[in-house]
Amino acid sequence: MLVSAGLELFAERGFEIATLDEVALAAGFTKGAIYRHFPSKGAFLLALFEQYAAVARAGPGARQAPWFISLTVQFAAQAMRDPLLRRRLAIVLAEAPDGGSAEGQLLRALARVLPTASS
Repeated sequence: MLVSAGLELFAERGFEIATLDEVALAAGFTKGAIYRHFPSKGAFLLALFEQYAAVARAGPGARQAPWFISLTVQFAAQAMRDPLLRRRLAIVLAEAPDGGSAEGQLLRALARVLPTASS
């Protein structure tokens, strides 16, 4: 429930602006509930990435989630500044099945440029 609320909120407001307080409120929890599961905003973002990666790998049907394209763009932007995230995202992009959808085309385009960007 926390991760689901986070996916939607971070897609809408962005990684830099959305807060864990907002995620807790959207999920109907306290901020303390988030910190019981995630020691920091970074740890929470990692959990969001893991959920994002599972959806990306699941294929075109799963990628219809309303947050998918926004988070794809945000994770790609973060990956340009974070070498570890860049490597992890490159793996997800390489493993994501095609499908021919707009989302699949976006993933393929990022797969072509991300691994070579500022390695």
